[in-house]
Amino acid sequence: MTDAGAPDRDYELVARTATGDQVAFEELVSRHERAVLNTIHRYVGEYDAADDIAQEVFVILWRKAGSFKGNARFSTWLYRVVVNQCLQFRRKRRARPGTVSLDSMDGDNPPESLQVAEDHEKRRRAEAVRSALAQLPDRQRIALVLAHYEGHTYQEVAEMMQTSVSSVESLIFRAKCSLREKLIDQI
Repeated sequence: MTDAGAPDRDYELVARTATGDQVAFEELVSRHERAVLNTIHRYVGEYDAADDIAQEVFVILWRKAGSFKGNARFSTWLYRVVVNQCLQFRRKRRARPGTVSLDSMDGDNPPESLQVAEDHEKRRRAEAVRSALAQLPDRQRIALVLAHYEGHTYQEVAEMMQTSVSSVESLIFRAKCSLREKLIDQI
């Protein structure tokens, strides 16, 4: 969020969106689009898929803005939608043959000809982490992405995932243990 009044502004915008105010909806999208897209991309690992999922998230926001009651922060409600759409994507993906690409999750891969040995090693390590992250169970992965990469508190993650803080702590603990085990020989 961009300022101290951001939650109040979000409440106002979502209430206006619920009445069909497209300008308010566009402002909500503008305020949250980058964070939503980054979270989804870190979870699915594909830019095209992340764009598609983000669009679906905002379609849901448009259609269900009236269901937001203001009992939680708007961002918590929005991230519940993000989590659900990411998990739905993974379920659909598992049902189809093929694998999820985890190319350039950070998006900053300069051409190979410009790389030095250190950059190559850094990329190799980052790819090992991305690959290990992709192997985590869905709930562990999304909890870790929301807390570690997106910087949400465990309380916020618990609200987004509709679970308890102790469950989030356990999910993240197990995710870190699993990552450590997978990466011990690679990094």
